[in-house]
Amino acid sequence: MDIRSRLSAIQTERGLFALGAIITGVLTVLVFRSGNQDQGALFAAFSIYLGGAATPAIRDNVTQYKRTGAIALGGVGIVAIIMGISSGLPYLFIIGAIAAMFNLF
Repeated sequence: MDIRSRLSAIQTERGLFALGAIITGVLTVLVFRSGNQDQGALFAAFSIYLGGAATPAIRDNVTQYKRTGAIALGGVGIVAIIMGISSGLPYLFIIGAIAAMFNLF
């Protein structure tokens, strides 16, 4: 793969992460407005993760940001389950953390 196509792939990935951050940010606002603060907090954590992956200053300065961020989200999922939040998002976060620990993505 030449340097030009590699840079193009990185820009595309950052664009997708930015789009995901915007979409989950909008969903976060909608969930908070519906009165479900627990799920809103989980959406906010995911928005922060996606926004960090899209931000070059964060992503380039944190070693393996996607992987370490996914493991941190798994910790958020564990705390959410312990707190008794009734949602499927904590389980999704934990599955992502396990995949990150085994370097599956």
